[in-house]
Amino acid sequence: MKIIDKVLRYWRTKVALSHAPRLMNSVYDIGCDEGYLLKQLGQSVIRKEGVDPGLDVDIAVEDIKLWKGFFPRIFNKNDTEESYDAIFALAVFEHFSVEDINSSAQIIKRRLSPNGRLIVTVPHPFVDQILDVLLYLRLIDGQATEEHHGFNPADLVDSFSKNLTLIKHEKFQLGLNNVFVFEK
Repeated sequence: MKIIDKVLRYWRTKVALSHAPRLMNSVYDIGCDEGYLLKQLGQSVIRKEGVDPGLDVDIAVEDIKLWKGFFPRIFNKNDTEESYDAIFALAVFEHFSVEDINSSAQIIKRRLSPNGRLIVTVPHPFVDQILDVLLYLRLIDGQATEEHHGFNPADLVDSFSKNLTLIKHEKFQLGLNNVFVFEK
């Protein structure tokens, strides 16, 4: 991971965590990578779990459990019906098909605790062009922009508002990124 990747991840994570519930006992991170966001939470969060298709194997270290797999299909494999105070999806849903986003919305509603929050970041569609230039210049590592399929952030609101209440939408990173906060 190059320095620009790290700066963008740090910034995105900081913004997302600023919208998290004050008291959280359980957190789930969709597209968790190696658990960066979960590691930022500290000891106050008792249960920290995540899923990422890029993991080599399932991992359980201290109070963090990470599964190799795809959301929402992972819940067919690890279906315990546990709930979470917060579910994060940072720079993830722009890679999902419309069907997977709609399926995710239903599962997330079922998995959030009462008053639980879903915190999502998605880039503005123009970011793909910027990422292509940065990739060409080798200033960032691979970003899988080919998976973005013309994703429109407004589509996210349409899908999740059927199941959750949108309580906040803000732009950050010079207007090139969006954070959406939904509540059950």
